Amino acid sequence: MEPDSPFDLARAPFRVRDGAKPAEVAREMVVSFAAIAGLSDRTTRSFRTAMAVAGVGVEHVLYRAGDAIARDVDAGIGDGAGNPYHNSRHFCEVLLSALYLSLRGAVAPDEHARLLVAALAHDFHHDGKSDPGAPFRLERVAVEATMPYLAAAAVPEGECARIAALILATQVSTAVPFARRCYLHFFGDDSRPRAPESEPRLALLATDARLALQAVLLTEADVLPSVGLTEAYAELSQLNLAREWGRDLGAADKLYFLEHVFGDFTVSRFFSPNVERLKQALRGQSGAS
Repeated sequence: MEPDSPFDLARAPFRVRDGAKPAEVAREMVVSFAAIAGLSDRTTRSFRTAMAVAGVGVEHVLYRAGDAIARDVDAGIGDGAGNPYHNSRHFCEVLLSALYLSLRGAVAPDEHARLLVAALAHDFHHDGKSDPGAPFRLERVAVEATMPYLAAAAVPEGECARIAALILATQVSTAVPFARRCYLHFFGDDSRPRAPESEPRLALLATDARLALQAVLLTEADVLPSVGLTEAYAELSQLNLAREWGRDLGAADKLYFLEHVFGDFTVSRFFSPNVERLKQALRGQSGAS
């Protein structure tokens, strides 16, 4: 393949290379994302390539379900085409970020399949409205839109519940902190957290260590392009989000998100130096000390 091909399997996000630095990986991913954005069938090609790299065969029920979703997205169904940020380009970026993060985390093939389908579908049928007063609205829309595809592929009920929990875990204000606490319960020394009463389906994360890990990987993949790659790409992401929300978002807004909402990666600490560089740049722009 050409060096800057969007599907150059020798580079990130399709391969983890020993010795590659965070800034180098970030540049490779940005080049890939920009190239993929120009493809008319970007979602299908991204999904199929990600599943192949992860070692998930076409006979897997989640491959069949995800492939059907990806093809429909490329046909304009639930693709968020009117959204400057939450659109099929974002779907692909999160999908491929999840692939890279899971490759670094030695995730098993079945776990790859679940994580990649959840990443693909996490903003399926997003309408571009944030609705801060209605938590989980958008995540529930995505879950409801995804379930018929899983049913058509004969995905078992328990697996459907796990994918629903992963999608719901991407809700920023309540679910992301809960997913992190579940992960730290299993892999750190935190006590077992209680699931939010507003969305009891998240309780699965508190009983399954591997699912908790996948949930954190997905939530970190969801923000990696906008906070953990290059400063220029972070700015582009913010500009698109500002257009979608219909209001200005400046350096102080991004810095607030990083310092008071996101913080830093819990699992994917490889990218933490990129986050710190972005914070330093934003502090300079906003005049923060």
